Amino acid sequence: MIQPVGGRVTGVLSNRCGSIDSDHYGVDVAGNSGMAIGAAYPGTVTFAGWTSGGGNTVTISHASGYVTRYLHMVRQASVTVGQQVGQGQLLGYVGSTGNSTGPHLHFEIRRNGAVYNLAPAYSCGGTVTKGAPINLPFADLAPADAIPERFAFVNSAGVAFAKDGAYSPWQAINAGGATKVALSGNWIGWLQSGNFYAKDGIHGQWLPLAEGGQVSEIAVSGGGWFAFVGGGNYFAKQGAYAAWLTMAGGGQVSEIAVNG
Repeated sequence: MIQPVGGRVTGVLSNRCGSIDSDHYGVDVAGNSGMAIGAAYPGTVTFAGWTSGGGNTVTISHASGYVTRYLHMVRQASVTVGQQVGQGQLLGYVGSTGNSTGPHLHFEIRRNGAVYNLAPAYSCGGTVTKGAPINLPFADLAPADAIPERFAFVNSAGVAFAKDGAYSPWQAINAGGATKVALSGNWIGWLQSGNFYAKDGIHGQWLPLAEGGQVSEIAVSGGGWFAFVGGGNYFAKQGAYAAWLTMAGGGQVSEIAVNG
């Protein structure tokens, strides 16, 4: 992970740099109002709105059970729930909304619901540089540009489950009825009742890629290719919103693969 902003540290875990506070779960970095805040690591926005203490707040879910939070933004976030963000991508701007005594970013990291100990990487009165690596060991977290280590299965009720990292908890990603799940890169695809759906990451929004009840086989590529068999014909497209291309007709196709 990287530092979301640069500035002077005015609060650390359980300590507001002058007063002990066991409910202070992150680090405070003071800065001028309007300074840009970047995502510490790629992930999916799971909250973007107002909290009574944190003011304008963004929460991002990452691989391997990690979650980061960004509080006190000057105005509404620059991202929306369900949006995939890259490392360093703009989330909003430093402010003093909510329970705050001046412009700063309150930054938290949690893993599997537990507060992550930021103390070794920050000291009261010290400074941090935006974009610099956070000097902490993030177990099971791959480099930001790596393909996620993702696992998925479908149970007997047709519920598809997925998780990023072998030690993360399983998450249900549909309500049931799936007969197949396919993974590649950050994309997850599934087949239900002859229809093909996909999403970009575990917390992304489902997109109906091919409906009509005729899909019998699906494939997904990390390069953004999607493919399916419908009525014995092979169709593919690069990108979720592109037009489908007929790759093989004749009604004889039963199995497909796509790469790149």
